Amino acid sequence: MPFSMYDASVLVSAQQLGALATIIDKAAAHCVANKIEESALLTDRLYPDMFPLARQIRLAADYGRYMPGRLAGVAGPEFAAEDETSFADAKKRVEDSIAFVNSLTREQIEGAEDKEIVWVGGGKERKMKGAAYLQQSALPNFLFFVTTAYNILRHRGVPIGKLDFLGPIDMG
Repeated sequence: MPFSMYDASVLVSAQQLGALATIIDKAAAHCVANKIEESALLTDRLYPDMFPLARQIRLAADYGRYMPGRLAGVAGPEFAAEDETSFADAKKRVEDSIAFVNSLTREQIEGAEDKEIVWVGGGKERKMKGAAYLQQSALPNFLFFVTTAYNILRHRGVPIGKLDFLGPIDMG
C-alpha cells in the first residue's frame, strides 16, 4: 500500500485530537471529584521553561488543524492566540479542530507530497515540500504537544493511561 498523505495527516490528527478531547473530559472530572481548581492544572507544567497545560492543548489543536489544512490548501478556522482558562473552552477548541479536520477529503490532500507548504513559525516564513512538512515538522510537533498535555495530566494524578492517549483504534 502506498504512503497516504491523507491517512498520515487527517486520520492521525482526528484520532489524536479525539483522544485529547477524552483526556480533557477526564481532567475536568478529576478536578470536580478532588475539589481542584481547573486553573491549577491548566497553568501547570512539567518544568519551568515549558509551556503550561493550556498552551499544550492549544498548540495540539492548532497543529492538528493546520497540518492537514495546509496540505489541502485550506486555511480553516482561526482561533484566538490565547490559552483557554477552562477545560470546557479547551475542549471546544479541540472539537472545532476535529470538525474542520473531518471536513477535509482525501482528494484535497493526496498528491501534496511535492506541494510547497508555506507558513510563519517563530516569526519567520518557513517553506517545505508537503511530505517533508508532514514527516519532519507538523506531525512531530503535533504529537509532541498531545503527548506533553497527556504527561502533565498523568503526572498530576488524572486517571488516564496509554489507551486514553491512543484513543479508539481500528483493528480492522
